[in-house]
Amino acid sequence: MSKHVIRIALLLLFPFFLLTACDHSVDDKLAAQAAAEHSLGISPSLFATKFNRAIADVLEDRKDEGAGRMAPLYTIDVTQLHSGGEKHTFQTQVGPSQTSMMGSLAKDGDLKTIGVLLSNRSEGARMEFLLCAEATSRLVTDGDKKKLPDLIKRLVNNALNNPGQRMTEVIGDKLISTEIIQQGLMFQIEHK
Repeated sequence: MSKHVIRIALLLLFPFFLLTACDHSVDDKLAAQAAAEHSLGISPSLFATKFNRAIADVLEDRKDEGAGRMAPLYTIDVTQLHSGGEKHTFQTQVGPSQTSMMGSLAKDGDLKTIGVLLSNRSEGARMEFLLCAEATSRLVTDGDKKKLPDLIKRLVNNALNNPGQRMTEVIGDKLISTEIIQQGLMFQIEHK
């Protein structure tokens, strides 16, 4: 009789042990996912502030005579940043062509990814896209600023010539990529 009671007790406890094991498994997976989430180490507002300075630097390095006059057209108004709430996204638009800049936020509120979207086919929009991509690259990578324009153009051309494929390049601990998506051509930087 005591063996029968022990068996019943074990049978009743078995589902509890399974649930306990599952809970730890889920907790372990969530902890691993949180640990694996690397941000770019910059908040959206700090990114916007530094981006505004980087645009002027990029224009000056391009020997653009109107750099002082052009840079204000590309500033990000920190007070107008859109946060996607629970989706943890960042979105804003800059320049005369209204180039979209977007990214995702890590749990700590810093940018996890940052991207520039080319959705307009005009020459002005393409130049604006390349300008924003270069300024963004200068901010979040430690790449040689003299080599960044050629690297970005090469990735863009490769993406345009290979629709449906994501073109990538690693700079330090960052992954730069270009890809044709439904909305247009996306340039993105994330932690590798």
